[in-house]
Amino acid sequence: MSSDNEMNLQKEANPEAYRFNYKGMHRYVITVSTYRSRKLFTEKGTVMKVLDALRESSWKHHFDIYAYCFLPDELVMIARGKTEYSDMKAFFSVFRSLSNEMLEPALGHPLWKKKYTERVLRKKQESREIALGIFQLPVKAGLVSNANEYPFQGSFVLNFQKTT
Repeated sequence: MSSDNEMNLQKEANPEAYRFNYKGMHRYVITVSTYRSRKLFTEKGTVMKVLDALRESSWKHHFDIYAYCFLPDELVMIARGKTEYSDMKAFFSVFRSLSNEMLEPALGHPLWKKKYTERVLRKKQESREIALGIFQLPVKAGLVSNANEYPFQGSFVLNFQKTT
């Protein structure tokens, strides 16, 4: 058994060995905002183009989208790798690039901010509970009084009411 000092020395000698690689059957909550926080997701046509890019990218990179919610200036989703080779960074890069290519010519600027946030969900955290929380975001933002009324959210794999 190694001591704490020996373990720290091993980490310092090879920090890449301890870095999370974003590959495999992990679940993520991902939030990405629009360029300069512009309210771009208020029309069905715009949302549908981005949703098509999300569907295509998730299919090609072997990801399930458990929940998505397009707020006026951001997209929040739960994504889960379907195989041990599923690469979240590659999936998300392709999604952002594809959706940007679809909309940037009409917008005259990029669709997304450069940075985004992601959180790896722990095994004990329930996807359904987190999805229900994501579906409540439009209610919390004052966009609708009931989550089921909001048209720009859903799931590629789950079928359930968006209210608790």
